[in-house]
Amino acid sequence: MKIKEIIIFFELVFICFLGGCSGVTGLDEQLIVYGIGVDKIDDMYELTLQALNTQSTSESDSKEEKKSVVDIHAKAKTLIDAASQIENQTGKKILYSHAIVLIIGEEPAKNGISDIITFFSTNHKLRPTVEVLISDCFAKDIFSNEEIEKTVYSEDIFAVTTNVGKKNNDAIHSNIRYLLSDINNELKAAKVWYIEYDKGRVSCQRIALFKSDKLIDVLDEETSKGILLIYGEAKNLSDSAKLNDCTISYKVSQAKSNVNVEIKNNKPVFSLNLDLDLDLYGADNIDRSDEIKAMLENRLASLQANAINFCIKKYGCDIFNFHRYIMNSDSKFFKANLSQMENIIQSADYNATIDIKVKYMGSNQKISSLVY
Repeated sequence: MKIKEIIIFFELVFICFLGGCSGVTGLDEQLIVYGIGVDKIDDMYELTLQALNTQSTSESDSKEEKKSVVDIHAKAKTLIDAASQIENQTGKKILYSHAIVLIIGEEPAKNGISDIITFFSTNHKLRPTVEVLISDCFAKDIFSNEEIEKTVYSEDIFAVTTNVGKKNNDAIHSNIRYLLSDINNELKAAKVWYIEYDKGRVSCQRIALFKSDKLIDVLDEETSKGILLIYGEAKNLSDSAKLNDCTISYKVSQAKSNVNVEIKNNKPVFSLNLDLDLDLYGADNIDRSDEIKAMLENRLASLQANAINFCIKKYGCDIFNFHRYIMNSDSKFFKANLSQMENIIQSADYNATIDIKVKYMGSNQKISSLVY
């Protein structure tokens, strides 16, 4: 029995137990949701719910494996109307408390996600820790693709996004609680994992960048890696660089970052300090000198600079919360320049200091767990 099936089994037992309690809705009257998808075509929302399949298998399909989940769709002008349609269609009350992912298609994200996030955040039965993701296709196609007859489970999608070594939800991972705060704060900018779907396989290598509640760009892998480095969330990140026409791969085994700021000549000067332990692959035939270390430090500095140039310099999106460092360092300067803070952060100086420790793993070994 698969792990997901074991989890579903125990959830069924628990819910059935609750169903025996007075005043609690029974299992047959609830639509237990694990994943939520939101698309928008023209002015119509399409709501997709991946829910627990509580129907018994009939004799006609007894030879086929029963799916543990079903996908249910509805279209309407508003999300509340779409949800009502699903309840009328199934004859069940939607139970959001088991949901773990909310996937929003790229098109509605470009038009603004405030209404979507507000709708789900005001649903008191939906956990505020539900992970919000942006997809490169229709969200409904990720959960179930009829052409290849493959179901992608919500917990598998969530696992892909958490494969990067995160320490807390304040970094890249944007649940409903954090995202609602970010899109409503003029000084902050939201960043959400961007998932890509191809023939039943979901990958997570890029970050979706928001200004206010609108998607303004999907950052490439280079920039996304730089963001992880600045946050100190780069554990398990893998990358490669060239030295003397030889490609060297490395994986981050430990990562720490520290940000400091000083106000010099009425201008913030940020110091980005990065401390990394790297596992190095493919360097058996290369002189293990300071040249390798210098090459890696230059590569890492380039990734960080790329992230600053795109997010801060180009778009003015303070996804790193640099304004907080200014506020904590010099509250008088912060208050006096609050109305111009976006421009001040854009024009600030950013200096990177990188300290790495290298462990040579040999060319015969492969990176066991690639994030990208």
